[in-house]
Amino acid sequence: MMRSLRKSAKPIMMFIAIIFVVSCFFMYGMRGRRGVQAVASSENSSGEFVQDYDVAVVDGERIKLSRLELEVAQFIRSMGLDANVTSTDLPVFRNTVIDRLATLKELDKEIISRKVAAAKDEIDDAIKEIESQFPTKEIYLQQLQANGLTEAELRNSIEESIKRSKVFEEITEVVATDETELRNFYEMMKSYAFQKPEGFLMDVAHFITEEAAEGARRALESGKEWDEMIEAASSDVSDHSRSDNRMFIPSVQLSDEVEFIKELAMGVPSRVVTFTSDDHMIVVKRSKEEAATSPFDEVSADIEQMIMSQKRASLQSQFMQELRARASVELLDEELFKIISADETEETTVPGEENASSVPVVSEEAVVSEDRSAENEEDSGNTE
Repeated sequence: MMRSLRKSAKPIMMFIAIIFVVSCFFMYGMRGRRGVQAVASSENSSGEFVQDYDVAVVDGERIKLSRLELEVAQFIRSMGLDANVTSTDLPVFRNTVIDRLATLKELDKEIISRKVAAAKDEIDDAIKEIESQFPTKEIYLQQLQANGLTEAELRNSIEESIKRSKVFEEITEVVATDETELRNFYEMMKSYAFQKPEGFLMDVAHFITEEAAEGARRALESGKEWDEMIEAASSDVSDHSRSDNRMFIPSVQLSDEVEFIKELAMGVPSRVVTFTSDDHMIVVKRSKEEAATSPFDEVSADIEQMIMSQKRASLQSQFMQELRARASVELLDEELFKIISADETEETTVPGEENASSVPVVSEEAVVSEDRSAENEEDSGNTE
């Protein structure tokens, strides 16, 4: 509770690239290309073996059933929907996966036509940021190995994501707004979106040890200024506000172990509040803020960011739809992709079979690694 958040100043492009790679890393398992050749056959729910075969052609690349179902399984798992997906849902996910493959191929063509490149230092910075998410370099490398990746393959993935994000930056460069639009939005939303509750402006600091927090409290009581105290105790401070950027805490959030702060006198350091063994907080109330409507000047920057984000998202969505519309896709087994209506489901569902799939979804465990020569042979004919 009351944990202040550090804001990142990283460029949007870098943020997108890192989020793309890290999300793949953790949600998909992100196996390297050298370890993702699906098995040639799989067992369905009836115990019968289904021979692998081509189910679609995307921009000239033939997509096998095993690859399609593997990517569907990964997508479902990444969305946290494993327990809720039934056999009637699978065509929707198969179409989604094919659409994604087709759109990415067209996006990569855009990268070439626009001559978009990723600089070495951009990739290096992204690698450093990903490494920083792990406690040690060794754990980072172990995670790469566990997911069948080399650092070279990770760099390639980052390079691809940076290039793709740069394309999106190019198509959204035209996005703009003006004060009239901002004020119109403010007037339309202010009655409920920009209401500021009653609360307090405070200085807040979290310390790693109780001793450090208690020492800081005594320093404040003896007359030391807040920023001076933070500087002196910096090695023991895990998070803090500054006197030029105090935290606003609504009164309704002051409950349980911090409810006493409501009655704390202004300018008086609070007692140490311990949340966990390495999280000890002190606060100083500086002023009481009455409930009010936030003035336009105070929220205009947030409104501008919100409107610009909406416009960028709209342009990006339109662009992706255009890429998909021009993509070349041929479905070789249309039954796999046929979406069944609710009425049809009620007529065909057999009691007790609601969650049984008529077509097997190949699990990630059902993939085998090919040797490097086989991988090179496949990579020479396919791009993804």
